[in-house]
Amino acid sequence: MSRVLVVGCGFPQLSLIRLARRLGHHVVGADLNPEALGVADCHEFALASTNDVEALVAAARAFRVDAVTTTGSEVSLKSTADVAARLGLPFHADPETVRRCQEKDLMRASYEAAGVAVPAFAGCRTLDEARAFVAAHGYPVVVKPARGWGQRGVSRVDSDDELPSAFAAAHEHSASAGLAVAVLEVFLEGGEYSVNGWIEDGELVAYAVTERLTVPGKKPLGVMIAEVVPCGLSAADEARVVAEARRGAAALGLRRGPCYSQVVLGPRGCFLFETAARMGGGFDADVTRLVSGVDLYARILGLALGDAALERQGPTSERSAAAVAKFLIGKPGRVRAITGLEAARALPGVVEIGTFVPVGGVVQPLTDAAKRAGYVLAVGPDRATVLARADAALAAVALETESP
Repeated sequence: MSRVLVVGCGFPQLSLIRLARRLGHHVVGADLNPEALGVADCHEFALASTNDVEALVAAARAFRVDAVTTTGSEVSLKSTADVAARLGLPFHADPETVRRCQEKDLMRASYEAAGVAVPAFAGCRTLDEARAFVAAHGYPVVVKPARGWGQRGVSRVDSDDELPSAFAAAHEHSASAGLAVAVLEVFLEGGEYSVNGWIEDGELVAYAVTERLTVPGKKPLGVMIAEVVPCGLSAADEARVVAEARRGAAALGLRRGPCYSQVVLGPRGCFLFETAARMGGGFDADVTRLVSGVDLYARILGLALGDAALERQGPTSERSAAAVAKFLIGKPGRVRAITGLEAARALPGVVEIGTFVPVGGVVQPLTDAAKRAGYVLAVGPDRATVLARADAALAAVALETESP
């Protein structure tokens, strides 16, 4: 079997690592954290930052890998595309395509050029430029890094008093990623939906539309707490959401591989917020598999290995009527005990449950998506049942913390 380097060993890559191993491949994981969740499932491990292309190239050569891949993380995606290009290995997106999908002002400009509906926006290098945008469009606005991920530095701003600190945070996050620009956009009311699919023959095929439930509050804004199917839309509205995601993927030049889109549907219409050349980092592909039977992790692996049959593989498992990935938000502090996991696993409909922070580790305040403390995957006959099952499972888990 092949030797596969998976860039990143956190929860976004966990299912991909486990699948590659189940299929008999030799898995080499790379991460800066030797205690990352997926490290235990790897055959070998390279201590390398997912943002360090040179270290990842060196690891790929040292471990004599045949393929390199990743999923669920924008940082890992960018690096993996660069590593694959350097080593001449297959990957679904070239570095320039990844850049169009990651720089939010460039992404939105591409949408606009293709006639895709987006909220009014502007890339701002200074606070004065941000104030000018507000003067033209009014409050509320969303302020976010032009280059960022995991909702880091993203907030909703409702007044002049809030704007300077929100702009500074977004600008700082983006600058640390190499682009000193903050993006302001008009805030839109409405439901948030994720379109999970695959680019087949140049067009997006959607395998699941999930409702994206987020943590309340303005800062951080939009940290996902659950992805659930059914999404709650009518068939006609779901088709509108998919159509907008499909147009966005085409506008950004995606031609092959995984595609994850975020769409808002509300009183002012249907608007595309994001298109990513990867799967979502919140177990989105797991939820998709549970309701469609199609394993997009297997397709990602097939593409990296040059296995056309695996890349185009259809349904391979039973389909559930409803499924959810829901996250545990822990109390900040050092973890002194974790109890209830076995009891939670025995509850009806629970497919998988786990925590991200071990005993002795520290639960951080919820400043972005990476600070969530655990997760559950559950299935059921309908939306209400599956949400209730997820809540019951998470309630059964006690993550006891104390001040670090």
